[in-house]
Amino acid sequence: MTSEIVAEDRASAVADEEIAELLYAAARLFSAKTDRVGKISWPIREDALTATETVVLVTALLDAADVNLFDMAIWYRRAE
Repeated sequence: MTSEIVAEDRASAVADEEIAELLYAAARLFSAKTDRVGKISWPIREDALTATETVVLVTALLDAADVNLFDMAIWYRRAE
């Protein structure tokens, strides 16, 4: 369904809140699992996201959490 929305250029019709709730759920699950079992391989295919999509998402998450790149560096190796 998501790929159809993107392919048909209908992403702007999806409510911001719906996207946010999906991101929150995925982030919380991934973080909780990493905290519980240690660092895990990111469960997405290598070709699932472009570099641009990845950077757009990471930037939005960092901005939302008021985390700068220095702060991120502190946590980068947290799960190792």
